[in-house]
Amino acid sequence: MLPAVRAGALGRWRSPRNLLPRLLSSSAGASPARPQAAALLELSEVEKVLRDVRAGDVRVFPVGEGGLHGGACADYMVVATGRSDWHVRNIAQALLYKIKQKQKGSDRILMPSVEGQQAGKWVVIDSGSIIIHALEERAREYYDLESIWSKEVSPNTSVQELETTLVKTRRRNLSQKPMKSI
Repeated sequence: MLPAVRAGALGRWRSPRNLLPRLLSSSAGASPARPQAAALLELSEVEKVLRDVRAGDVRVFPVGEGGLHGGACADYMVVATGRSDWHVRNIAQALLYKIKQKQKGSDRILMPSVEGQQAGKWVVIDSGSIIIHALEERAREYYDLESIWSKEVSPNTSVQELETTLVKTRRRNLSQKPMKSI
């Protein structure tokens, strides 16, 4: 049965009258109304969704042109806190739902890249021009993304502290054998 289905599908593809429209529709410039990755969500929409799901401590960092890192990855970085794993996954789900609703009725639906949704401690949604990080409270304290993406300069550590940090420590001999001298 499978070869028959495959032959029918290939037969329709090979017919000359269907070939030209298929080639034109698969080209990159064929559909001008196609949504761009940079316009999946606006910053105001992201902030409204985060407010609606009661995400805590929402911070927005401009990282685009003129931002801290020169726009290498996005225009804005949004960091929000969830109270639990379930809340973090719910934040991500609400943002994905908003993206789907915004693209309703279009020919193609572009979905953002989502990482960490199964675990729920830290979910990252890359929606093109905005990257959203939703973290659980303890994960946010541990990773401290604000110190990486903010423009504030961290206080300088003294050279003495740096030297003591970089000193190589030798492992203690816990075996019963005496240490051999070299």
